[in-house]
Amino acid sequence: MSDERVRVTDTMSGSDALLWTVGRDPVLRPTVVAVMVLDRSPCWGDVQARMATLVEFVPRLRSRAVTRPMGRGRPQFVTDDHFDLDFHLRRIGLPADSTFRQVLDLAQVMAARGFDAELPPWEAVLIEGVDGERAAIVIKLHHALVDGVGGIAVLMHLLDRARHPSPEGASAPEPTPQRAPPGLLQRLPKPGQIIDSMAQVARHPIDQLEQVMATVASAARLLAPAGRPISRLMTQRGFKRGFEVIDLAPDALRQAATATGGTLNDVFVAGVVRGLTLYHQRHGVSIAGLRALMPVSVRAANDPEGGNHFVPARFVVPAAADPAECVREVHRIAGSWKHAPGLAVSDALAIGMGLLPDPLVTAMWGSMLKGGDFCVTNVPGPPFETYLAGARVERMYAFAPPSGAAVNVSLVTTSDRACVGIVVDRDAIPDGPELAACLADGFEEIVHLADDPTLDRQPS
Repeated sequence: MSDERVRVTDTMSGSDALLWTVGRDPVLRPTVVAVMVLDRSPCWGDVQARMATLVEFVPRLRSRAVTRPMGRGRPQFVTDDHFDLDFHLRRIGLPADSTFRQVLDLAQVMAARGFDAELPPWEAVLIEGVDGERAAIVIKLHHALVDGVGGIAVLMHLLDRARHPSPEGASAPEPTPQRAPPGLLQRLPKPGQIIDSMAQVARHPIDQLEQVMATVASAARLLAPAGRPISRLMTQRGFKRGFEVIDLAPDALRQAATATGGTLNDVFVAGVVRGLTLYHQRHGVSIAGLRALMPVSVRAANDPEGGNHFVPARFVVPAAADPAECVREVHRIAGSWKHAPGLAVSDALAIGMGLLPDPLVTAMWGSMLKGGDFCVTNVPGPPFETYLAGARVERMYAFAPPSGAAVNVSLVTTSDRACVGIVVDRDAIPDGPELAACLADGFEEIVHLADDPTLDRQPS
């Protein structure tokens, strides 16, 4: 027993454990894939050395997940005494005339496959011969390891700020600040503060009852079953994945946000809503709205880079025909979640669900998520140029799991590019390229708002 305690890396949080448990359902499998496009092939020996340093710096990357018997506590990450980097890091070369499409084809197959329970749940592949002399690195990991914001921070330990850094810079690359996108990270009360407030009801019932009721109502919104998807077009669910990408100019998104009085996240989500509306129209299906799932980061500045610190907010966005009105609706609805008191007790709710049998937890979580139409994820990338072992990172995409919805659209904004990664459930959306074209049109509608001098800037 004492030897087992020594080998334990750490115990999963309530949110980590929930993600690990529901991953048994292939539809809900929480696999995250990151793809970086490089301007050249990096030095393979340096890539290996960087990865070896990273797994020492982040103990979870050299640990396997172990589920404990019911009543014995949450799953744990236990050090893999036989950890071998060669099982997790590979290198392949593409045939001549290969393009970035072949990288996406490989990455989407990786996303559909589960993890080996006997190994730490991650892998990476360096792909050479992309569009001639370019390369790409695909990193796949289980969401129980880390969330999006923390994942970018971990990723930065692989990267440099110069193609040929000084020895000091090579050994200690500067991580990106761990901040959520503007408008998402809030000064939320701690669970203990919520409990204290509830205890105050006995002494000051009139003053405190309203806050307690707001907390209960907010928590109920987090746990309420979603039923069936609103869309009559994207109804099927499966485990096969399709990857698509869109490249945008970050300044254009920011200008649209300024023009509408919203945030970059508002215009991003509105672009997704408009794109999905156009997709339904092309298929001859009318919609009044769509149910969205958006992770709200509750990560604090002193939280460790690993683990999960977000809450899945769910809400219905009207399918407004006017792009500016769509931005306003997103701003209003997403804003209602910013200070929702239920967010503060989210991990406590996850811990409570963890006390239930795994099949029941998976069924409950599925009832909450499989009625979603789409997911959106917005993660800030490094605001400066980055390099991997001598190769410049030209593009950085995140492919987040659909989590029971038909599609997940993720935005990573770097210094000069807004990279949009699209993951479709291929049973729900068999024509991924058509959807990507509609999303591109939706973003174009939103970006053009910056050129409208008559626009009424209502959001604030």
